[in-house]
Amino acid sequence: MEYSEIVKAEKLATGNPMEIAKAAQLKRDYEGNIAAFFGEESGVSFVPVPTAEDVERFNAKAAETGDADDHARASIISDRFAHFEGEKIAHLVNRATGEQLRTKLRSGEKITASDVRAAHEFAKLNSTADNISLYSQLKRKQEEEK
Repeated sequence: MEYSEIVKAEKLATGNPMEIAKAAQLKRDYEGNIAAFFGEESGVSFVPVPTAEDVERFNAKAAETGDADDHARASIISDRFAHFEGEKIAHLVNRATGEQLRTKLRSGEKITASDVRAAHEFAKLNSTADNISLYSQLKRKQEEEK
């Protein structure tokens, strides 16, 4: 399970008890993996927000030893690094998504189910009145087009 998927599941779960429970279970499972691969027993400390140097260090150790646990640690650290690097540009991606959806709505193009799903996710992850309104407008327009 990727860390970014867990964070996204937690954000999308707001207001839905079933989804909150699923997200909590995913997080518990992930934290269980962290506890299994990092800590006193393994002799390797966990890096919550890794740098590129941390990724290189863990990958080098995994390549050197060839141990499955070292490869798992390297994978976890690489995944977390990718997540936090992705968060640095997430606002740009979100802005582009919002602009694309607004343009599609204004131009009168056919609204697809994937557009509505994208708008729903966009509104959940960036819950402003404008974004929620955009989702509602796209959903309404798609239902009218059916």
